[in-house]
Amino acid sequence: MKCRPNGLAWSRVLVVSPRSTGSAVRRNRLRRIGKEIFRTIKPMIRGGNDFVFVVYAGDFSFLQRRDQFLRLLSDANALTPG
Repeated sequence: MKCRPNGLAWSRVLVVSPRSTGSAVRRNRLRRIGKEIFRTIKPMIRGGNDFVFVVYAGDFSFLQRRDQFLRLLSDANALTPG
């Protein structure tokens, strides 16, 4: 994950998956899952940042991926306190 201030009051996200992940169908599914995770945790994220997540294939459930996103955001100090 990469994080940069964007000077706006809200945060934006870009979710990508490398070609080595597999077919376009597989890559698009991973991107859709990543965007849905970001949408569900957006109220917990501080505004004013751009995020880029690189999502690799793996045998992870939605909740496991969500925990991965939350851990990365927590390490970047991008979550609101509380």
